[in-house]
Amino acid sequence: MKMAEKLKVCDFDQQFEQLLRELLGRVPSLKLVSLKRGVKISPGSSERADHLAQVRAGNRKWTLLVEEKRLGQPREVRSAVLQLEHQLKQLPGNAPRYGVLLAPFISEESAKLCTEAGVGYADLAGNARLAFGQLFIETRAAGNPFHEKREVRSLFAPRATRVLRVLLQGSLRPWRVTELAESARVSLGWVSAARQQLLAREWAAEAPGGLLVTKPGAVLDAWAKADDWEKRTSVREYSLLLSGSPLHLAEKLQKTLKKEQPVFTQWFAGSLRHPHTTPTVVTAYVEKFPDESVIEEKLLARRVSANGGLRLVLPKDEGVLNPSQTVRGFKLVSDVQIYLDLIRAGLRGEEQAAELRKWPDFAGGWV
Repeated sequence: MKMAEKLKVCDFDQQFEQLLRELLGRVPSLKLVSLKRGVKISPGSSERADHLAQVRAGNRKWTLLVEEKRLGQPREVRSAVLQLEHQLKQLPGNAPRYGVLLAPFISEESAKLCTEAGVGYADLAGNARLAFGQLFIETRAAGNPFHEKREVRSLFAPRATRVLRVLLQGSLRPWRVTELAESARVSLGWVSAARQQLLAREWAAEAPGGLLVTKPGAVLDAWAKADDWEKRTSVREYSLLLSGSPLHLAEKLQKTLKKEQPVFTQWFAGSLRHPHTTPTVVTAYVEKFPDESVIEEKLLARRVSANGGLRLVLPKDEGVLNPSQTVRGFKLVSDVQIYLDLIRAGLRGEEQAAELRKWPDFAGGWV
C-alpha cells in the first residue's frame, strides 16, 4: 500500500502546510513572508482562517486565505468556495487577496468549481491551480490515492448499484427512500448510503417527492469505470456445432431453459433495443448453469474456454436483473446494464454501447 493511502485524518494538517509551502516555493519570484495557522480573519471577527499566508510576488504583497477540507467532493467544495468568498471580504486593508482550497483529492468537477469562482486549489495527489497577479501554476495528476477511491467502490458495490439501476431508469423522477428501497430490493441503509454519495458529488438533488438524479451521464460514466465484469460474473462459453442466426439460437435457449428463463444482455440485447452492429454472440444471464448434457442435446453446443457463440452468465448479485424489460418476446436486462456489459466486451461492443446510449429512448429517456 502506498504511503498516501495510509494517511490518517490527523496527518492532514501537517501535510496541508507542507503542500502549501512546496507549492509556493515552486516560483522563484514568489516569496513566502509569513504563514500562520488558525488566526482571526480580522481583529473584530470571531472567524478564523485555517491558514493565512503573506506572500510577495514581484513588487506586490498578497494575502492568501487558505481553507482546508477533508473531502474534495463538489458539495464540500461549493461550501468551501462560499466560505472563502465570505472571509476574503472580511480581511482588513486594501491589499490584494486570494482564496485557496486544500483537500486530499480534488476531482476535475471540483476543480472546475474553484476555477469558475476564481479560487485556487491544491491537493495531496498533485493537482493544483494558482492564478493571481502575474502568477499562474496548474498541474493535473492521474488518479486518486485517497479515501475517495473507497467511496467510489462502495457507491458501485453490488447492493448500491441496485439503487442506481432504479434511479437511472427513465423517465427520471424523484424517489422517496422507502419506495426506492422496496423497488431496488435493498435495505434502507443501502439507499441512504447511495443517496449521501450521489448528493455529495452533486449527481443528484433533493426534489419535491424525493431524490432525483440530475446528472445520469456522470453517474453512468463513473460506474462504467468502476465496473468489473470478471469479478461480478461467472461465465461459461459454448461453441455451436451448427451455424444459425442469433435470433434462432436465443429462441432455442428460451425453450431449453423454459422453467428458469434466461435474461439476455450484451450484443443480442443491444441489437434488439437499438440495432447498430450484427450480433455474433448470444449472451444471457441464468439463475444456475444447466447440465452440459442439456446444452449438447438441445442446442447442439459444447463448452469451450473462449470465443464461443453462446455465453451463459451467472451473476454474483441478482440485482443486475432488476429492472428488466421484454422486447420481441425476449427478456432483457435494463439498458443501463446492457451498456455496462457491452462497453468493454470487444467485438464492436463499444460501438453498440455508444449508439444505444445516444438513442433518445435509452433507459426510458433521460430528457
